[in-house]
Amino acid sequence: MISKNRPIIKRYISEVGAFEDIQSDFRFLIDKIRQSGFEYDLQIRDNYFNLYYKGNSIGKIRYKKGYGHYKIRIHHLFIDDKIKNRFNPALKDRYLTFTIPRKQLHPLFSSQNLKSMASKVKKVDFQEEIIYEQILMTDNINRDDFLIIDRQVMDKISRTKMDLLALRRKNGNEFQFCVLEVKLGNNPELEGDVITQLKGYVGKIETHFEDYKKCYEQNFIQKQKLGLIDKPSKIEITNGVIGAIVVLGYSGMAKQSIQKLKQIDPSVIVIQLSNRIDIKKLTH
Repeated sequence: MISKNRPIIKRYISEVGAFEDIQSDFRFLIDKIRQSGFEYDLQIRDNYFNLYYKGNSIGKIRYKKGYGHYKIRIHHLFIDDKIKNRFNPALKDRYLTFTIPRKQLHPLFSSQNLKSMASKVKKVDFQEEIIYEQILMTDNINRDDFLIIDRQVMDKISRTKMDLLALRRKNGNEFQFCVLEVKLGNNPELEGDVITQLKGYVGKIETHFEDYKKCYEQNFIQKQKLGLIDKPSKIEITNGVIGAIVVLGYSGMAKQSIQKLKQIDPSVIVIQLSNRIDIKKLTH
C-alpha cells in the first residue's frame, strides 16, 4: 500500500549532498558514455543509478555518503578473475558487491574493464528487442523536439515495465509524456496484447500525473547537470499523455499484425520502422 504522501515513482537522487558528490566522482564515466556514442548508458533510479551496455544492465551503483564509499552490484558472470582479485568483491546470490572508495572508481571502470564487462553482457544477457530500444535511444539523442528520458520504467504500484518513456515538445519549454512500447515485427504480442499494455501505462501516468511530473522534471535536471543531456535548457511537463507502439523489422509479418491492431483499436498509434534498403542510394 503506497502512502498518499509518498510518490509512486522516484528516479532521482534526493539524499542531501549526494548528487553533487556523484556528479564530481563520475565525470570520467560520463565522458566514456558520451565517447561511446551512448552505447553505454546511465539511468538514475531511487537514490542509485544503473549502468547499461546496449540496453542491458551492467550494474547497480549506490553512493553511501555518510561512509564515503560506493556499493556497486554486478552479476558475477560479467566480472573476470583479474577484476575480482584486485577489488575482492563479496559474492551473494550470484551477484558481486564491490565496496570501494571514490578513488577506486577510475580503476574499476577503466576502459579495459568496461570492455571486458560489455563483452560478457553480450554473451549472457542478449535480448533482441532491448538492442533495438538502445538504437532508438542513441538515434534520438539531443533532439529539441523529442527526448527519450528513461527505459524499463517500473513504479511502486506495478511490477510490469514500460519499454521507453519519452518527452515530446508541445510548445516552447512545455513537454508531454510519450510511452513507447517497442516490439519486433514477429512478436506475438502484436496480436493485441500490446494495446492493453500501452493503454495501461498511459492510464497510470494520467492517474498519477503529479508524481510522474515531479519525478521526471527532477530526473531531467540531474541528467543535464551530469552531462547526459545537452538541450533543451529547461522543461515543464504538462498534461496530456501519448502512447505509441514502435514496430521494428520483419516487415511482412509486422504488416499483418499492424492491420489487426488497427481493427482492434483504430485510434492506436503505430510507428513502423523498416530496414529495407533503398536501391536508389546504390548509385554513384
